[in-house]
Amino acid sequence: MSAPEEPPELPEAAALAERTLHSVRQRLASLDRLPAADHVAVFDALHQELSEVLGSLDRTD
Repeated sequence: MSAPEEPPELPEAAALAERTLHSVRQRLASLDRLPAADHVAVFDALHQELSEVLGSLDRTD
Protein backbone atom coordinates (compact mmCIF):
# COMPACT_ATOMS: atom_id res chain seq x y z
CA MET A 1 0.00 0.00 0.00
CA SER A 2 1.41 3.40 -0.92
CA ALA A 3 1.58 6.42 1.36
CA PRO A 4 -1.37 8.81 1.14
CA GLU A 5 -0.86 11.77 -1.11
CA GLU A 6 -0.17 15.11 0.48
CA PRO A 7 -3.12 17.46 0.08
CA PRO A 8 -2.52 20.41 -2.20
CA GLU A 9 -1.46 23.61 -0.48
CA LEU A 10 -4.38 25.46 1.01
CA PRO A 11 -5.22 28.88 -0.28
CA GLU A 12 -4.17 31.68 2.04
CA ALA A 13 -7.66 32.16 3.54
CA ALA A 14 -8.08 28.46 4.29
CA ALA A 15 -4.62 28.32 5.86
CA LEU A 16 -5.48 31.30 8.08
CA ALA A 17 -8.72 29.63 9.14
CA GLU A 18 -6.89 26.39 9.92
CA ARG A 19 -4.23 28.15 12.03
CA THR A 20 -6.89 30.11 13.87
CA LEU A 21 -8.92 26.99 14.60
CA HIS A 22 -5.84 25.23 15.99
CA SER A 23 -4.98 28.22 18.18
CA VAL A 24 -8.54 28.60 19.48
CA ARG A 25 -8.76 24.91 20.37
CA GLN A 26 -5.51 25.11 22.33
CA ARG A 27 -6.64 28.20 24.22
CA LEU A 28 -10.02 26.68 25.05
CA ALA A 29 -8.30 23.52 26.31
CA SER A 30 -6.18 25.68 28.63
CA LEU A 31 -9.29 26.95 30.42
CA ASP A 32 -9.17 23.89 32.70
CA ARG A 33 -6.02 25.30 34.28
CA LEU A 34 -7.48 28.76 34.89
CA PRO A 35 -9.82 29.92 37.61
CA ALA A 36 -13.38 30.38 36.35
CA ALA A 37 -13.11 34.13 36.92
CA ASP A 38 -10.40 34.29 34.23
CA HIS A 39 -12.51 32.51 31.61
CA VAL A 40 -14.38 35.67 30.60
CA ALA A 41 -11.15 37.40 29.54
CA VAL A 42 -10.17 34.39 27.42
CA PHE A 43 -13.61 34.26 25.79
CA ASP A 44 -13.49 37.99 25.08
CA ALA A 45 -10.05 37.70 23.50
CA LEU A 46 -11.14 34.72 21.40
CA HIS A 47 -14.28 36.52 20.28
CA GLN A 48 -12.21 39.51 19.17
CA GLU A 49 -9.69 37.31 17.34
CA LEU A 50 -12.38 35.25 15.60
CA SER A 51 -14.25 38.41 14.56
CA GLU A 52 -11.06 39.83 13.03
CA VAL A 53 -10.25 36.59 11.21
CA LEU A 54 -13.79 36.25 9.86
CA GLY A 55 -13.66 39.86 8.71
CA SER A 56 -10.39 39.28 6.89
CA LEU A 57 -11.75 36.09 5.30
CA ASP A 58 -14.76 38.02 4.04
CA ARG A 59 -12.43 40.53 2.40
CA THR A 60 -10.21 37.89 0.77
CA ASP A 61 -12.90 35.64 -0.69
